[in-house]
Amino acid sequence: MRFVAPQFSSLALLGVSVLLASCAGVGGPAGSGNVIARARKIGLVHAPEAIPGVKIDLRYRSGGNAGGRPLYPANMPCLVNRSTAVRLAKAQKLLQSQGYGLKIWDAWRPVEAHQALWNAVKDPRYVVPPSDGLSLHCYGIAVDVTLVDSLGRELRMPSKYDEFSPAAKARYTGGDPEIRRNVEALQSAMRDAGFRSIPDEWWHFDNLNATNVRRVSAESVGLKLPY
Repeated sequence: MRFVAPQFSSLALLGVSVLLASCAGVGGPAGSGNVIARARKIGLVHAPEAIPGVKIDLRYRSGGNAGGRPLYPANMPCLVNRSTAVRLAKAQKLLQSQGYGLKIWDAWRPVEAHQALWNAVKDPRYVVPPSDGLSLHCYGIAVDVTLVDSLGRELRMPSKYDEFSPAAKARYTGGDPEIRRNVEALQSAMRDAGFRSIPDEWWHFDNLNATNVRRVSAESVGLKLPY
């Protein structure tokens, strides 16, 4: 997946500043404060601070991912590009008006972690080969999300996370009306908030109109990876 130089308005950037100010004090994982502070200086923000009510479950902090082992440390915060946070907040508001909400499974991915993921999967259909360019996750402008109810419980979706199979396609073709309703609610809200979906992963969304975008390594924010 290639990076596209995005554009974003100053009005939207002002909006995220208001969100950050109103949600100040939302903490991250233990020991993540310095990482969050350094990341903020280079355009990444802590998602729970910028997106009211969002749930976080970074799957790469555990073995519940395509790599089969933790690729992030336990203190890995959920970080996104500032303009991506604005769009996620919009999607969250749209979903909350329907009794739903967002849970983030992956957001900014350190360059080093993407290399580790490629080493584990080595399938260009699902993971961008580092030799061809990096995932948009490495810029903080891609997110993996799912739908939760008003109590924060995950709702039924077509497949498990990181399930590389036909069931994971963004366009649901099965016959379960509840799953269809859930997928359509998620896809519609994310699309209306300005994200692009991809055909093979119902959970993955890209913000192609982001600004102040840069590739971010774990080293640049003082994050120590578990390998």
